[in-house]
Amino acid sequence: MEEKIKEFWKQKQVAFYHIFLDVMLLIYCISFYFAGNQVVTIRYVILFVYALLCIVTELVHNRHMQKKYVHSKRIIQVEKVYCFLRPALGLAYYYMAETKLEGIIFLILFLIYFFELFYSVALGKKAHRVIIYVTYICLYGMISFVMLVVLAQDNLSRVTVGIAIRELVTVSVVLVLIVVVSEMMSHMWDFFEKDIFRQNRALEDLNKVNDKMKEQQEKINRVNEKLGVQKIELQLANKKINRSHDEMSVQNELSSIIISSIEIKDMLDKIVDMIQVRLDLDVVVIVLEQDHELYVPGMEEEQRRVYAISCVLGDEFKKKVIESIEHTDMSEILRMTQTYIQNNVTDSVQLFTKLEGKQELPSVVCLPIRNQEERLGTLFVGKNKENTFMDSRAFYENIASQISIGVANARLYAKMNDMAIRDGLTRIYNRRHLTELLRKYLAEAMTKKVPVSLALFDIDKFKMVNDTYGHQCGDEVIRYVASLLNRGALKHGGIAGRYGGEEFVVAFFEKDLDETYHIVEDIHNQIRSEEVVYEGKHISVRASVGVASYPQTCANPGELLTRADWAMYHSKKNGRDRITIDSEKISSQM
Repeated sequence: MEEKIKEFWKQKQVAFYHIFLDVMLLIYCISFYFAGNQVVTIRYVILFVYALLCIVTELVHNRHMQKKYVHSKRIIQVEKVYCFLRPALGLAYYYMAETKLEGIIFLILFLIYFFELFYSVALGKKAHRVIIYVTYICLYGMISFVMLVVLAQDNLSRVTVGIAIRELVTVSVVLVLIVVVSEMMSHMWDFFEKDIFRQNRALEDLNKVNDKMKEQQEKINRVNEKLGVQKIELQLANKKINRSHDEMSVQNELSSIIISSIEIKDMLDKIVDMIQVRLDLDVVVIVLEQDHELYVPGMEEEQRRVYAISCVLGDEFKKKVIESIEHTDMSEILRMTQTYIQNNVTDSVQLFTKLEGKQELPSVVCLPIRNQEERLGTLFVGKNKENTFMDSRAFYENIASQISIGVANARLYAKMNDMAIRDGLTRIYNRRHLTELLRKYLAEAMTKKVPVSLALFDIDKFKMVNDTYGHQCGDEVIRYVASLLNRGALKHGGIAGRYGGEEFVVAFFEKDLDETYHIVEDIHNQIRSEEVVYEGKHISVRASVGVASYPQTCANPGELLTRADWAMYHSKKNGRDRITIDSEKISSQM
């Protein structure tokens, strides 16, 4: 009931209608006074005060509603009394009406206030409706009965039995009409309330479904987020797997190159090309340190740093890198004992000094190639893009390790091959390899009809050098002569080899006797012009030389070395330290 009253009173339109009706009642009461009726009965005074109080009550209540005050229990009690008082007062004034118009007005007010009370108190409660019906029937019947008795006793009234019956029928009809209308309103209210309740339940169910859907959506979103995270993790894992696969593929291909390659330079060229293509790099460089164990006199130019480069940054960039390798000490690179990685320009270190600033690469990996404690060389890779090598240290260190194995194996092969073809003391060709080369020269000369010339050198009084200064000094003398012979031979496209203890051979393909003689003469003069210094002692070196040429002095290529030996023996026999050219005369004396 309290909630009904609250909801009923909260409607501004109801308050407005109440005030309007109360104002009309107020005007109605005042009109009696201004109409010339100086005698105002007590009932009009009460009605005037009642209407005024109602107006004040509605205004105060409306102010409270606008400010959203919370109703206290006392205010609610006043509102209950107010709701019951309005229809009761309307019913009372209906019976006290002096005219039919006045009676109709108060009847209408009674009905309005009654239905307001009915709506706010008993619309949805059958027990409350019955109480109201009984109460008002009793009051209405009692008042009607009293009025009839009063009128019947009044001598002036003309109330008859017919009029009384008519009045009772009118009262009954009014009461029945009130009950019927009230019940119709109640049933309509029940219907709409149930319909609204059904709609509210449906709306609540829909809201519950929506809430469940929201929960499910949130769960789905959370699952999607987890799936998104897992997707990213899987993508990263897949990327790592693909990278690992590519790295393994590169390492396998690198192993194949190392296994299939014998020559160091050929192997390095294949490695840099493969790494550059497979890893999509802009430049790959491998630079090896000089191997002094394979030093050969006269081949200093060929024995500079061995390197390989693969570059897609243009010829000018490649030219600058090569100049840095061949014409600088590469101190920036050689000082690096650990892996160096840079991923942006601000960290740039100039590793190749010939490169200009604008040619420096933002992403670089530079690391030593080591075989145990020995540094074999340096691996350099670069990309003209930042942050290329963020997680590449281990991979490139593995690459460098594989390259070190390949280089070590290739060098070991080169050393074994060198031991097979070169004399260990002088580092020029030994007798066996020299003989093979001479056989090839002579066979080709016979096929192409071109000359082959050679000279046999023998150090004069070498035994005396060994006996006087010792065998180590003798070895130094042999190395000295072999160095000059090899330099002279290589300078003119020939070969030089140690034929025996202190005997050496130089040979020239497609050079006749005169050309060979001038070359031999220059070498002979160099031997004479310098002294060997050993432990502070100066030793003059002299040599006897015999020169032979096919086909000028020797028609049989198989006898060419023998004829040169005879000419050398002739030099020895005739005073040493001279050059003798092969001839038939010398041959006939042997």
